[in-house]
Amino acid sequence: MTGDRTSVITLVHGTFARDAPWTRPNSALSTSLERAGCHVTRFPWSGRNSHRARSDAAEGLTEHLQRQLTEHPLARHWVIAHSHGGNVALHAADRLRTERGRAARVTTVTLATPFLHARPRSITGWPVFVIVLFSALLLGSAAATAVTGPQSPADAALVIGGSIFAAILALCVAGAVLHRRSLGPGWRSRLIGAIHAPTARPDETVVIRAAGDEASGLLAAGQFVGWLSAAATRLLTNLWFWTILIAVPQFAFVVASLVGRGGRLAFDLLVYGFAAPGLVMVAVAAAMAGSAVVFGIDGPFAGLVASCSAEAAPPGAATLLQLEPRADPTRKGLAHSSLYNDDQVIRYILSAVQTSSRS
Repeated sequence: MTGDRTSVITLVHGTFARDAPWTRPNSALSTSLERAGCHVTRFPWSGRNSHRARSDAAEGLTEHLQRQLTEHPLARHWVIAHSHGGNVALHAADRLRTERGRAARVTTVTLATPFLHARPRSITGWPVFVIVLFSALLLGSAAATAVTGPQSPADAALVIGGSIFAAILALCVAGAVLHRRSLGPGWRSRLIGAIHAPTARPDETVVIRAAGDEASGLLAAGQFVGWLSAAATRLLTNLWFWTILIAVPQFAFVVASLVGRGGRLAFDLLVYGFAAPGLVMVAVAAAMAGSAVVFGIDGPFAGLVASCSAEAAPPGAATLLQLEPRADPTRKGLAHSSLYNDDQVIRYILSAVQTSSRS
């Protein structure tokens, strides 16, 4: 155990970057921090793009920080995390606050992080029954058509639609397998809590973003997914929508029978009157789950119980550093991956660390 009042820094990489060069001892950021007298460590995690991987990483980072807090009880601890590593770091810091209270003394600095927000989704009762029923009918019809061979464009569309829906169901099953350890009473709340970014505090959370960050495309996609997901939930639980959708074809069937135009027309109207609403519901549910793939392989599974989006900031209040667009057009590399090598960012972090160590 060391009693020196130093600063301990833990570097956390992002998705698909387990051996990120900026976390190595010879990187510009690591070198600058060590020259300033900081103790620098790195926390490697799988880097997989899934809610499960980020949750496991948060648990591992919590244990790592616990060891650092034990070894350096008087030090100020910092976590500098890039991209989705920022979500991992926020959850780890939140767990530490729960376990150790204010004694945790951990400040999180996020670099180009798309913060995940999750809101409970409630689809119960008859919508679930309709989705299950017509999902089985869609998959059965698509499989039978595929075996016998499509005879028309409508048959081909049925096979394609059934294949897409089957792929989404497979992702949902894969997500359930990934989260099998968490399944049980209260699993929905636990899953949403593991995804939703914890509430930030301005003295413990620093958000650094770059103008023109390529991850802004993910943010836009994530916000669209959040809107689409919320709209789909409202649609699936809107009684008036389904009343009109079902009643109109049935009314047309009755009219066709009364005017003597029954037979095939009346039969088709009856079939489509029941099949169309169900298939629409299945299509909406598929779009709702499939659009969540951007959050990881278990995104569709999580999308069954939560409406997720990626935002530019976490809930609560955080200190923000927004960089101006890069003036040098010859500078290479992505803006998303340039923050940890940016001189302005490094100076800002050094200043914040040195200021806190003197307070």
